[in-house]
Amino acid sequence: MNALTQIAEFKSSPSLMKKLYEHSIVKSYPSGYVILNENAPIRSIPIVTKGNIRVIRTEDDGREILLYYIKVGESCIMSFLGGIHHETSKVKRKWKKTQRFFFYLLTK
Repeated sequence: MNALTQIAEFKSSPSLMKKLYEHSIVKSYPSGYVILNENAPIRSIPIVTKGNIRVIRTEDDGREILLYYIKVGESCIMSFLGGIHHETSKVKRKWKKTQRFFFYLLTK
């Protein structure tokens, strides 16, 4: 549980950390790796433990528009809402640097 204990928001809830560890998988990817493409099914919610994730929307002409960054201790609201409503992704998520995060699995 070391990764989550370093995040202030999780320190106050050991039971939440335990559940996250039980129902999550830990992943690391290289810089620039696309974690989730637009129109892909949402099967997990990322919780960043190290680094940043860029959330991007692609325009019809192929240009990528940066919407926001997901930082340490944060998650993606688009994944959360899409996941609980069983929708596909409206955005692309891409690593800014080689880092690590938890995927909270929506189905086990």
